[in-house]
Amino acid sequence: MRSRHKAWAKPYLEAHDELVLPSIEAGNPFFKASPLYLEIGMGKGDFILGLASKKKGHYLGLERDLSVLGVAAKKIIDAPEASSIRLRGEDFDFLFEEELKGLTFDAIYLNFPDPWPKKKHGKRRLTFAPRLSNILSLLKPGGRFYFKTDAEALFAFTVEESLPALKGVRLIEKTDDYVFDEVEDAMSEYEKKKRQMGLPIHRLILEKE
Repeated sequence: MRSRHKAWAKPYLEAHDELVLPSIEAGNPFFKASPLYLEIGMGKGDFILGLASKKKGHYLGLERDLSVLGVAAKKIIDAPEASSIRLRGEDFDFLFEEELKGLTFDAIYLNFPDPWPKKKHGKRRLTFAPRLSNILSLLKPGGRFYFKTDAEALFAFTVEESLPALKGVRLIEKTDDYVFDEVEDAMSEYEKKKRQMGLPIHRLILEKE
């Protein structure tokens, strides 16, 4: 579902470049911290805020929808965790080619991306094999990729079609009814709603060799 356009979002984001980066510079001291985490498609910020409150480190959140990013930025700007979080409003494919290649992450999180349910739209999925390979290339050796979705068809596509095409990673976990880990995980607003509805959550964990 598309978010409602918020005219205030773009100027608000530009006015808070201490949190919302106009570009990702590999030389930025923020990205020299360890551990360093990445969330792709961070939505309204609940997950990244929740995880930052549990696990020390530096966090980069990507969200291409500026209206959604504006909501997240307002939520994060005054939070105690704000100093450990940076945001960037842009599409992953563009950022991979132009800004992200100089960085490596200890963990990458992909939570409930657009499932693109029509078969003809398979190449648009964030877990389409070539794109997923690009995502995994940003991990440090031993770094982990965490993927959660409530879309059964997307999860099957990822496991059955994308996973066999990947190299240099090993499967750590594949579950069709993930029991939430209160200590090591956090929930997005979307996940909370789906769990309240009693829907199963699928989770995949991969580790870079």
